[in-house]
Amino acid sequence: MRVFLSIAFFLITQFSFTSEYKTDDSIFIDSYEEATIHFNDGTSIRGYGKITINSSVKFKISEDSKANIWTELMVKGITLHRQDVDIEFLYVHVKNSSLIKLLEVIELGEISIFVEVNSYLVETGGQFNNTPGFVNMPSYYEDLSYQFFLKKESEKEAIKLFGIFNFKKHAIAFFEDCPQIVDRNKNRKYNRGDIIEMVHYYNDYCAA
Repeated sequence: MRVFLSIAFFLITQFSFTSEYKTDDSIFIDSYEEATIHFNDGTSIRGYGKITINSSVKFKISEDSKANIWTELMVKGITLHRQDVDIEFLYVHVKNSSLIKLLEVIELGEISIFVEVNSYLVETGGQFNNTPGFVNMPSYYEDLSYQFFLKKESEKEAIKLFGIFNFKKHAIAFFEDCPQIVDRNKNRKYNRGDIIEMVHYYNDYCAA
């Protein structure tokens, strides 16, 4: 999982965090998938689920059974089982947000990192044709935008990834108890695109 997500991350441009994907390869699937739902009491049930646009979870025990809708009031998260990879989502409190977000897990540890992915269609224009009766149909591709969140184990809320401006200053403050990360930021060996590597390093070498 760590390798898969790291590769996906580095396909994202450093400044806009957007990437182009083919629609048929989209991570957004409007159908039920094999999944495990995790309840706040520590129990889990395997069945079929999907995530709705408003961050609730639709889940059913079997493919032909009726689905129930679950929110953070009863559910901690959901794991989607896709081929050789399991994708975990957890409900996370985000600072300065009144909503609890259902975010994809990249790393859990003393510092955890999550990502919120949004999908939208971009029109690229259609082919020009003067043939009578021919309709010029526009073509589209799916674009994905990424927003990353960091959460310290000692904090109740996650924060959005530091902005482009003053990234070094904020990263040094956030990782202040890890001298190796602080030094690499001061020497500009780390930048915004290395945030996953920083979190991995912290949890492996600087965590208590």
